[in-house]
Amino acid sequence: MNFNQIIGQDEVLDRIRTIIKNKKEGHAYIFSGSKGIGKKTIAEIFASIAICSEDVVEESCGKCKGCKLFNGKTNPDFYRISTKENSISVDDIRKMQKDVLIKPLYSPKKVYLIEDAQKLTLQAQNCLLKTLEEPPSYALIILTTSNNDALIETIRSRSVTFLFKKNTFDEVKKFLIDNGLANEREADFIAAYSDGVIGRAKELSTSNEFKENRDKAIEILLKINECKTKDIFSVYDFFERNKESIDEILDIMVVFYRDLLVVGKSGNENILINSDKKDIIVNNINNFSTEKLFKNIKAIDELRSNIRRNVNYQLAVEVMLMKVQEEIL
Repeated sequence: MNFNQIIGQDEVLDRIRTIIKNKKEGHAYIFSGSKGIGKKTIAEIFASIAICSEDVVEESCGKCKGCKLFNGKTNPDFYRISTKENSISVDDIRKMQKDVLIKPLYSPKKVYLIEDAQKLTLQAQNCLLKTLEEPPSYALIILTTSNNDALIETIRSRSVTFLFKKNTFDEVKKFLIDNGLANEREADFIAAYSDGVIGRAKELSTSNEFKENRDKAIEILLKINECKTKDIFSVYDFFERNKESIDEILDIMVVFYRDLLVVGKSGNENILINSDKKDIIVNNINNFSTEKLFKNIKAIDELRSNIRRNVNYQLAVEVMLMKVQEEIL
C-alpha cells in the first residue's frame, strides 16, 4: 500500500511527504486519532519508506533487501510493540531499548512502532523517555494513540505530533462502495454510524452483531413508546448484555429518532440514514411528537454523560428508559 491509496488525512500526508522529500526525519512521532482512523496503516507505510534503501516518497521500492524482509515480516530493523492486554509494561520498553543499541542490519533506519501507546504505564513512559532524550541517529520511533493526553508531557514535547481527523461522510461511503463492502443503500447507514472512521465502517459492514443490535434497539424504542412504566424494565437485559458496546447502541437510538424528526418535518424519505427501515419510520411518524423526540434524544445524551462519569450503570439506563417512556403532558 502507498500514501496515494489513503482516503483523507491530506494534512497529515502532506507533512509526512515533506519530511521524506527533505530527508529530515525526526526521531519520534505521535500519530493521534480515533481508533480505526488509519494511524497504523500510515505508520506502516512511513516505516516501509524509512527502511527502504532507495530514494522514494509515496511507497517503498519493494525490491531492496530491507523491503523484501519488511514485506515478509522478517526485517530485524522494524520493531513492533503491540498488545491486546490492558497495558504496555516497562519490561516491553526495556527490551526495545536493548534493540535500539544495535545498528541497522539491512536498512538506513531502524523503525520502532508502538501501537496503542496510551496503554504505556507511567513507568514504561518514563523509561521510554530516556531513549527519546538521546536517540541514536538511525532510530525512528512512532507511537500511535487514541488518547494523546494519556502520554506524559515530556514525551509529547520530544515528539512531532500528527492529529488524524475523521473522514467525511462521502469519503467513508465511497470507501465502502469502492471496496465492495456495501451497496449504495447499505453504505448510507453504515457511513452514518461510523462517525467518520473508516476502520469502524469496515468493521460494521461485516458485523452481524451490529445489524442485530440495530434491529433490537429500534424494536425497543417502539415498544417502550407504547408500554406502561412498569413494563420498561423488561428491556433492561438488552442494555446489560451490550454494556461493552453501549455507545453504539445509543448512537443507533439517536439516529432512529433523528430519522423520525427529519421525515416528520420535511417529508423527504430520501435523506433517511436508516434508509432500509423506511417503512417502519414512515408508519411510526405520528406516534412521536417533535417535542417528544427532542426530549428522548436529550435523555440518551444524559445517559451517555452519566456513563462517562461512572454513575451506576443499571440506575442510569433505567432512568433513561423511564424518561423515554414518559408521556408529555
